[in-house]
Amino acid sequence: MSSPSSLRKVKLIDGRVVGRPVVEAELYRDYPAGQLETVESQWAEAREQAAATGLAAGLAPLEHSHWDWRTKADSVEVGRHMLVAIECAGEAQGIMAVVRTPRDAKLSMAHVVYVDYVESAPWNIKGTAVAPRFLGVGTILIADAVRLSLEMGLAGRVGLHSLPQAEAFYGRCGMTRIGADPDYYELTYFEFTDQQSANWLVSIGESP
Repeated sequence: MSSPSSLRKVKLIDGRVVGRPVVEAELYRDYPAGQLETVESQWAEAREQAAATGLAAGLAPLEHSHWDWRTKADSVEVGRHMLVAIECAGEAQGIMAVVRTPRDAKLSMAHVVYVDYVESAPWNIKGTAVAPRFLGVGTILIADAVRLSLEMGLAGRVGLHSLPQAEAFYGRCGMTRIGADPDYYELTYFEFTDQQSANWLVSIGESP
């Protein structure tokens, strides 16, 4: 793997072990686009297995089962997106694609860091027929989006569009639910104000 621009140690919860101990993981910024081929080869098979197991258990199919991270490689290579990834146990456990150019905020006359895509590895997703291997992946990725916003001088403001199955998660993060966006497939738009993101970081044990 070519060198990322930064690496930070983070903590995940190991759902495979009784007592759910905390384990160390690595969060990479500027995760290389060349890694997406490997990631997708692992995740695509795991998505199919999760879909089949979920169908047998009578669960709703994953809404993002059609995603293919390899299609994001070109936009990463030309500098439109930056990839942020978490690795643990020798595998990518979650990836987030952030638009490098800030966007207009909807809750203020300011700008936000926009999260275009975010996904936990299929084996980490709650609500499937199999217990997650690692917990906390999505929380760590969104927290890093807030940190990016702070570092860019945007005061922790973050915006994103959510698939329906993920809306409850963003609500628990304390983001404002603005509503369905007719200009973006009717997906619900969520946004962090500076105060909301600061309060949330404190609530998860991180300093703003």
